[in-house]
Amino acid sequence: MVQIFITGDSFTYGVGADNGGWADLVKNYFHQKMYSIDGVGEKYEIFNFGKSGEGVDFVKKTFPEQLEQYSRGEEVVVIISAGTNDIKATNESKNFISMIEECLNKMNEFLDFLISKNIKVIVVGSGFFDESKTNPKINPFDGSKSYFTNDRQKDFLVGLEKLCKNKKVSFVDIGVTVEEWKENYLYVDGLHPNQNGHNLISKKVLEELNVILG
Repeated sequence: MVQIFITGDSFTYGVGADNGGWADLVKNYFHQKMYSIDGVGEKYEIFNFGKSGEGVDFVKKTFPEQLEQYSRGEEVVVIISAGTNDIKATNESKNFISMIEECLNKMNEFLDFLISKNIKVIVVGSGFFDESKTNPKINPFDGSKSYFTNDRQKDFLVGLEKLCKNKKVSFVDIGVTVEEWKENYLYVDGLHPNQNGHNLISKKVLEELNVILG
């Protein structure tokens, strides 16, 4: 059996999708593969541990416990989409939660942990923003302000892809320009993917996942 642990933030959880976020679509793909007529049977388990508002620290903290509780001692693949919440600013436009390099260092530590456990890893890049809605973005739960900018997101994604290359870890590049993302793949909140965006991400993740799984 192959276990697929998907972890990260609201993008992973599926905010903006009305018919399944990208992680849900990955799970649906494997469930159809297993349980449809002439399916392959129970060869996969897929878990979505995404949580809105969280970042790399959350992933690092929670994953070891998830692994301990859910692992069957067989092959594990981890798919990570996190970091956008780490590099945002709160309350004021320059009051960053962490610098980009600090966020990448945290991700580096987490990747080292996974590699030490012989776990296969896919890191998923993120889309971009409509800054007229995300600079600032008002939190719907508590009214606080967060600031998400495309320049900062671009710098983070460049660093993340470089880190993955150095670690020989799979990186999924969404491969869409800021303007194209805003026009076709962005939810009305200006921050999260819409259903088309989630569909695109799931397709790219599945392409990489199928390569890893052979």
